[in-house]
Amino acid sequence: MVSQGGGIIAPPLPFGLMSRVIRIALVVVAVPIVAGTLVVSVFAMDRATDDGEVLANVTFEGVSLAGLDEQEALTAVLAVKERLADDPITVVIEGREFTLRPSEVGYDFDADSIVAAAMEVGRGGGMSSQIRWWFTNLAGGDETSLAFTPTFDQDAVVDILRAWEPQAIQDKPAEGGITFQSGQVVPMYPRSGVGIDFDATADLIGEQVLAVDRSTVDAATEFRSPSMTSDDIGRLVLEAERLIVEPVTLAKIVPDISVTIPTEVLLRALASRETGEPDQPQIELFFQIGPLLEFLDPLRPQIELPPTDAQVVIRPDDVPLILPGGNSILIDDGSLPEAVMQAATSVTRTAPLPIKAGEEPEFTTADAEALGIRDLLYTATTFFSCCGDQKNLNRINNIHRIADETDGAIVLPGETFSLNDHVGKRTEEDGYRAAGAIIGPKVECCDHPANIGGGVSQFTTTLYNAIYWAGLEDVDHTPHTLYFSRYPLVREATLGFPSPDLVFRNDTEHAIYIKTEYTDTSVSVKLFGDNGGRVVESVTSNRIDFTEPFEVFEGNEELAPGTQEIVDEGEEGFTASVTRTVTYPDGEVDEETWWWVYRPFPIVVEVHPCELPDDHEDYVEDCPVEVPNLLGRNLDFATSRLQNLG
Repeated sequence: MVSQGGGIIAPPLPFGLMSRVIRIALVVVAVPIVAGTLVVSVFAMDRATDDGEVLANVTFEGVSLAGLDEQEALTAVLAVKERLADDPITVVIEGREFTLRPSEVGYDFDADSIVAAAMEVGRGGGMSSQIRWWFTNLAGGDETSLAFTPTFDQDAVVDILRAWEPQAIQDKPAEGGITFQSGQVVPMYPRSGVGIDFDATADLIGEQVLAVDRSTVDAATEFRSPSMTSDDIGRLVLEAERLIVEPVTLAKIVPDISVTIPTEVLLRALASRETGEPDQPQIELFFQIGPLLEFLDPLRPQIELPPTDAQVVIRPDDVPLILPGGNSILIDDGSLPEAVMQAATSVTRTAPLPIKAGEEPEFTTADAEALGIRDLLYTATTFFSCCGDQKNLNRINNIHRIADETDGAIVLPGETFSLNDHVGKRTEEDGYRAAGAIIGPKVECCDHPANIGGGVSQFTTTLYNAIYWAGLEDVDHTPHTLYFSRYPLVREATLGFPSPDLVFRNDTEHAIYIKTEYTDTSVSVKLFGDNGGRVVESVTSNRIDFTEPFEVFEGNEELAPGTQEIVDEGEEGFTASVTRTVTYPDGEVDEETWWWVYRPFPIVVEVHPCELPDDHEDYVEDCPVEVPNLLGRNLDFATSRLQNLG
């Protein structure tokens, strides 16, 4: 057919043929669409199973990271870093081999960024790019090897080379110095030599540190000339001779310590060494510590001082004062060479002795301050007769001795103080002597063991009264069995060993300090501390329940049998009490009463020993008879008279 416009028009197709064509066309179009949809679905499922893991064919320095999560991949990368850091590099210097590990010079790289790059492989770009990478790797694909950039510290490499140089180079240069022969300073002149070219060798080593496959490094060397001259060494010799020309003295004014170091020790200790920068070396003289310590060590007991404990002392005006404690004083060994150099270069050849604080004292100033000993709480004084016979002199000696042994005692808060525990048993070895003591019904001296230390009850009573009036807790005390008018009634205490004892407890919040003083006629006890402001009052009762004295017989060989002589009229015994009232700052009141029964002093009657009871220690069996005057009588009368008298 021809169209009206002159073109050819295809004839219409039959209906059945036309449907087949359409179906074919639809299939041609649908197959790619369905296939693409299927690929995308499989890709999505595959990626879903690989989520959070490194994808296939990713490696780092020969180690596969595929299938690892981030933490596992980081562990693998760090293991590679450790291997590379520990892989040794051999360096040959003048034929000698040395080993350097990259870890020694700060070998490092960023492991986290490598793991991040591994996780990104196959996941970059758009969907089409990721699918293309996926398709490629389904067929095997190419391995992705991750790159990295390690770092290290080149200065550390140079430092290691400098440390190796003295061992590796035989013909090395020397700046010179001094030595000693036969007590004389001898110069060592500078000389040229060979050394390591540090920068060039460090570059060669650096290349191997950064490499993965490492090879041996042959170090580069260079010729070097010394910086010092022979004239420099000559001046050094003169300086050395001035340093050792005379002994030096190191001294300290407080405390007063000094030590003189002789020239032979200075000679052994003096030496020279190179200093300054490696490219600008200098020579300096110095004193070695070894010979100095060898000389000083035997002198330490005379130079060094032990720690001193802090002390609480009482000023003459009864004001407590703390004397600070101090650490032990030791020689500061490390500063000795500098101190000796300072002395050797001074005009006077002296310098301060270097010392340092050592061990703290057991009782520090802070410990003393914490005791809280601030005020005088009470002073108790009792009196006695001076001088007299040896027995009384011994009694005074004993009072002074126990006062000395108690002086300065400190009783901590809550602590119990026993006078017997503090001073111990009274013995002649401890300075006590025999004096009168209550033995049985009366005072006797001086054959009984109790006589050693007789009279210490005078001090015990004084201490007890200080405790009483300071308001401290009375744990144990015992008055005398007999009453002595020199002591306060009932408010007194005796002492024996191991009992009776005097015991009190420090029931204050601060320590108690016991201060004792004495003269030839008195003894005083002062208690210092802080009792919080307690107020003490005391009332003594009247004497009641009197008891009559009884007779006690004593032997006197000068008395004729049948005669008696009363040497002590005795005194009545009685009962009395004392009541102490302690009022505390908060208004609390504590009242305590002590009753005591005093025995009577016996009536002492002297008779001839033959008239004593037969159980008396002085009893004798036969009484003497008075011989009559027979002057002028004849023999028969005298004989008869004497026979009648027995």
